[in-house]
Amino acid sequence: MAKNFQEKTYIVDDNLADTLTWLLHHQDCYDRFYYDAIQQQLMVEHANGVDIIKTGQYLNASYGILITS
Repeated sequence: MAKNFQEKTYIVDDNLADTLTWLLHHQDCYDRFYYDAIQQQLMVEHANGVDIIKTGQYLNASYGILITS
């Protein structure tokens, strides 16, 4: 099944490229993201602080800010 990166919600899987693509489609809901290659962690800075994005997390861009589970 093909992923729709325009959807307001997304479940993070093992494919970092897909997660980054979803984030790029929803740039209005966060300030910036960065990837720490040594620790292999994706971090997203948004209005509510900084979140480390992990596999299995639910991302929501429905309210104009990034909400993570």
